[in-house]
Amino acid sequence: MIGVVLPVVLVVLTILTGLIVAQVRRSAVDERLAANATETVQLDSAAQTVLRWCEARIVSAPLDTAVVAPGTTTPAWRLAANWSTTANNLDFSGATQLPGIDPNPSCVIEDATCELSPPISPTGQITTGCNGIDPRWRKFRITARVSVPALDMGGSRFMFAQSELRVFTD
Repeated sequence: MIGVVLPVVLVVLTILTGLIVAQVRRSAVDERLAANATETVQLDSAAQTVLRWCEARIVSAPLDTAVVAPGTTTPAWRLAANWSTTANNLDFSGATQLPGIDPNPSCVIEDATCELSPPISPTGQITTGCNGIDPRWRKFRITARVSVPALDMGGSRFMFAQSELRVFTD
């Protein structure tokens, strides 16, 4: 009986140590998952905010908005050249009020008017636009992009949000 206590205590301590180590690992994984969920929500919120800024810009001046032609094989928002120059996108430099977001959110706006189904005219008589569409009707496809530094990847994480806006200019 005297020699049995030590092995029993060692087995119990080994089991308890294994349970504690497993719980510590689980809490570390849970913490990483929570941080990822927080970052995703933050990025999505910022992308939706930038998307609303771009929509407001289009509504205020639809004919003076810089647009790119829709991509034929590759969507315009997937082309790096459309994001690299401010001639092709709306760049909101200085948008530092978005917490944790790099201060360079931007939008690529495609002129997708030709995707509208003709005839679209208030009177049915003006059909001189693209595919017989009244030229006062405009359709825009807006893609917003925001990013955060990704220290674990050594680069940036991007979030995109997209909407379509149909406007009648008179």
